[in-house]
Amino acid sequence: MRVAGLRGYWRWLGMWLGLSHAGRAVFTATLLAGGAGIVFGRAQGDREGGAPLVVLALLVAGVVALDAVGRGAVAAVRRLILRGRLSRHS
Repeated sequence: MRVAGLRGYWRWLGMWLGLSHAGRAVFTATLLAGGAGIVFGRAQGDREGGAPLVVLALLVAGVVALDAVGRGAVAAVRRLILRGRLSRHS
């Protein structure tokens, strides 16, 4: 895969899914690990039907949701700090 293709994928994850940099890395790792698990399961003769794909879809959705919650929490803390409600010297 070309570097331009990887940059396009990375940008797509940020724009379309709204993932942070850490979220993009975890999303990609989840896809790769899930895909590898499905391939190795099939190579060993497992015939689970669509169950591995459902589990992979749930994991990916969980990564996206946790990234959104994390970004929201960081934004809330930043707003509190900027308003002066939280200070480092309390």
